Amino acid sequence: MRTKAVTALSLSLLLLTASAQAHDDASTKSACAQLTVFVAKKFYTMDPGRPHARAVAVCNERVVGVGDSLDDLKPWTSTVPTTVDQRLAGKIVFPGFIDAHQHPLLGAITSNLPMIAALDTVQAYSPDIKGVKNEAEAFERMRRFEAELKDPSAPLLVWGWDVPAMGRHLTRQDLDKISTVRPVLVWDASQHHGYVNSAVIAQRKIPNDLKILGVGRDVHGELNGQFLGVPAASYVILPLIAGKLQPAEAMRLMRWLIDLNRRNGITMTTDHSMGIFSVDAEAALLNGMFNNPDTPQRLLAIPAMHSFLAKYGAPDKAIEAVRALQAKSTDRLLYRGVKFFTDDSFNGLTFKPGAGGYIDGHDGLWVTPPEKLAGLMEPWWRDGQQIFVHSIGVEAQEVTIAALRQLQAKAPRFDHRFTFEHVGMMRYDQARALRALGASANVNIYYVWLRGEMYPKVVGTDRAEDLSPLGTLLKAGVPTTVHSDYPIGPPKPLLAITLAMTRVGQSASRTLGAGQAITLDEALRMVTTDAAYVLGIDDKVGSLEPGKLADFTVLERDPHDVKPAAVKDIPIWGTVLGGRVFPATEIRPQ
Repeated sequence: MRTKAVTALSLSLLLLTASAQAHDDASTKSACAQLTVFVAKKFYTMDPGRPHARAVAVCNERVVGVGDSLDDLKPWTSTVPTTVDQRLAGKIVFPGFIDAHQHPLLGAITSNLPMIAALDTVQAYSPDIKGVKNEAEAFERMRRFEAELKDPSAPLLVWGWDVPAMGRHLTRQDLDKISTVRPVLVWDASQHHGYVNSAVIAQRKIPNDLKILGVGRDVHGELNGQFLGVPAASYVILPLIAGKLQPAEAMRLMRWLIDLNRRNGITMTTDHSMGIFSVDAEAALLNGMFNNPDTPQRLLAIPAMHSFLAKYGAPDKAIEAVRALQAKSTDRLLYRGVKFFTDDSFNGLTFKPGAGGYIDGHDGLWVTPPEKLAGLMEPWWRDGQQIFVHSIGVEAQEVTIAALRQLQAKAPRFDHRFTFEHVGMMRYDQARALRALGASANVNIYYVWLRGEMYPKVVGTDRAEDLSPLGTLLKAGVPTTVHSDYPIGPPKPLLAITLAMTRVGQSASRTLGAGQAITLDEALRMVTTDAAYVLGIDDKVGSLEPGKLADFTVLERDPHDVKPAAVKDIPIWGTVLGGRVFPATEIRPQ
C-alpha cells in the first residue's frame, strides 16, 4: 500500500514540476531592467554596519540598495526605471523570519489528524484546537472519533497522546476499550512513540519476537501495544499514513503548512528529516511545491541520513544521492547537509538527561548507539557536508561532543557549522566545548514554555527551569538560533522571541531559569541573521544587504516599543518573498 502511494505521488509530482519554473540564481542576471523601491516606517536590516533604513531597492528578487531615504537611492532610481511601493509605509520590516527546524510534511499530517494533544494545536485556517485536560477527556475524544467513522473496518489513527501530561504510556488494553475490531493506533505528541490495539497486532501479524528496540511486552512476554522510539514507532505508523502520501492529499497538506507559516511571518522554513517517508516521493513533492514561483516561501531540506542509507545501502552511494539533490538546489528549494540522531524524544521522556537521570529511575533511549555515532558521521564529514545532530539531554551532548572531537582529530575542518539540534539541556562546560570545536546550537525554545512547569517531578526543579539554555550558550559564545520543531511547538517566531526574553511556562506566572533569558535584539537575531548563519545560508538570507534575497517580514508594530510579553501579540501584516508582496489578508483555504 505504501509503495503504491509513494510511487503515484512521485509520478504525479514529476509531471507537475515539469512546468514549474525554478528561479535562477539572481547572481547570473547581469542587468537590472526594473527596480522596485519599498518604503517603510523602519527597516531593521540586521546588518551591524547599517542597522536601520527607510527604503530598500529590489531588483531581480534581491536587495540592491539600502537607504535612509529615497534620495539615498538616486544613483539607482535616476538610472533604472523605478516603481516606489508604498504598501509597507507605516510598517515595521525585518528580514524574513526563519524557522530553523521544522518537519513540514510530518507536521501537516499530524496536525490534521484526529487529536488528543494536551496542549493547544495551531491551525492554518481556523482557531487552534484546544488540548485535552486529562486522560478521561482524551479517551472520550477517541471514542467520539471512532463512532464518527462510517466504515467499520477503517483504521483510526489519532495523534497527540502526551506522556508527561498524562503520566503514563498507553497499552493495547487501553486502546481495546476504543475498539477490539477496528485497528486503532495512537501517535504520541513527540511523534517518537506509537501505541496500537490488539486488532492492529492481529491484522499486521506482528510477531511476538519482533526484534526492534522499543517494542514493549507485558509480564507474560506478550506484545503490550507500545512501540517506543523512532524505529519501533515507524514500524507501526508508516503503513497507516500511506493515504497521506497520495498526490492530491500530500500537496494539500503542504499548502496548509505553507499558509500556517506565512500567517506567522515565516519566509524560510526547513525540513529536518527529508526522506523519512520516501526519498523519491518527498523530493518530487518539495520540488513541485517550492520551485513553483507562486509559492510564498522558501525551504531548506536536510536529508535524513538513516533514510538515504537504507535506500542506497552504502555511505558512498547515499552521499552521491544527497550531492545529486544539492546540485539541484535553487533559491527557493535548497538542499544542505545531513541529519543524524543521538537520543530519543524530549516530550516522550526518552531523551538522555545525564547524571541524576530521571527521578523515577527509568532510562532514556538511544536512536543511534553512542559507539557508532562518529563512525556513521565520518564519511559525510570527510565529504564536507554540514552535519545536524538531534541531541537533547546532557548525556547526548557528551556523546555528540565526543563524536565531533573524533572527527576534528581525524580530518580537521574550518567553518563546518556542525549543529546540535534541540539542545534541551546543556552544561556550561559543554557549551564552551561547542565553542572550542566550532559548533553551533539550534535550540527548541518551546521546551521551557511547554514543559518547564511540568518537569520538576521528572528531572528536578533546577534542570526543568534551565531547559532551552540560550543564556548559557550565548555566554559561551556559541552561534545560536531557535526553532519550533513543528509540530512539537507552534511555528510562531514572535512567540519564540517573547519566550526567549520572558522564560515563562504555561501559567505565565513566573520566570523559569532567569539566567537563561536573553535580550530582544539577541532574540530577533535568532530568527533572522543567526538562523541563517547556523543553517549555512547567510549568504542568501537573514539580513537586508545588497546581494541578499529580498525577503521581508512585515509587522504592524515595533517589538522595541512593547513589553517583552506583548511581542507575541504583534499583528503580522504579511511577508515579501524576492520582492513579491504577500499580505496575510490574502491567505485562504486551498
